[in-house]
Amino acid sequence: MPPRGHALWLDCDTGLDDALALLFACRCSDAELRGVSTVAGNCALDAATENTLRILELAGAGRIPVHPGAAAPLVAGIPHAREVHGIDGLGGLAGQLPAARGRPRPEPAAVALVKALRAHPGRLSVVATGPLTNLALAQAIAPDVPGLARQLVVMGGAVGVPGNVGPASEFNLSADPEAAAAVLAAPWPIVQVGLDVTLQVRLGETEAAALEATPTGPGRAVPLFCATALRAYAAAYRRQDGDGRAPMHDPLAVAVALNPSLVRAAQLPAAVETAGALTRGMLVADRRVLARPDLLAGRRTIQCCLDVDAPAARSWLLTTWGAPPGA
Repeated sequence: MPPRGHALWLDCDTGLDDALALLFACRCSDAELRGVSTVAGNCALDAATENTLRILELAGAGRIPVHPGAAAPLVAGIPHAREVHGIDGLGGLAGQLPAARGRPRPEPAAVALVKALRAHPGRLSVVATGPLTNLALAQAIAPDVPGLARQLVVMGGAVGVPGNVGPASEFNLSADPEAAAAVLAAPWPIVQVGLDVTLQVRLGETEAAALEATPTGPGRAVPLFCATALRAYAAAYRRQDGDGRAPMHDPLAVAVALNPSLVRAAQLPAAVETAGALTRGMLVADRRVLARPDLLAGRRTIQCCLDVDAPAARSWLLTTWGAPPGA
């Protein structure tokens, strides 16, 4: 396991799985959440920001600064994911959360991210669980910042499995392909956590019931909300693919940032398609190098996650959210 106090910054478009990722980061003893930036994606920017503030309040972490960012993609992207996350971004659950006492910080997300990376060079792990617009803006105003991150964990893309918004494209990268292309081309130390692994880590009614079995006490509100969120999220996926369990896209990205041994990864040349009529937003990773290492010479690569220890990931998520051990 990683050393206690791994410094994190989350850049998110807080929908249901972002909310679960935030709660995991807040409750995990191995993580120190330094800040959160928000971006339009699963829902509109205002909703993503308000959801973030309310989730942090629920977790008792209202002191963590929240910086609103981009309300739209750099050029154009796909619409909000209301069919999964609802109009409020939380499947209609936002009203069940406590009102946030904290307010968004006035400093824009890109500026705040630049300052955080410069203040902690080589120490801050950035986890992006939404469109990469804020990251693209940050590197545009400060080209040195990609080299200052400990790692940039990107939840997005699909290497060897189909996409979820097109035959080959995944939502987060497709929501702002130009931003994604710019970020992947810059010298961030990128770990790509995509559909190849997130679709293997699914939770549903069994896990929701386990979270509800948490003993009564002052911290029970978090596992109870996680159970409700899992049910809402799983219901949306049941309508989409018939599976009664929801993939843990964003929580797994945070988990991998803290414990990379959960996954099997490979350094692959990769870029994002921005022009293809059928492939806009697609992550194009060259898997030929797995058999032909000579094809790596001089090429920009990122670390792509190809397989995951799904039972270990499920167990860690559940126990951190508050389910009884062994659930």
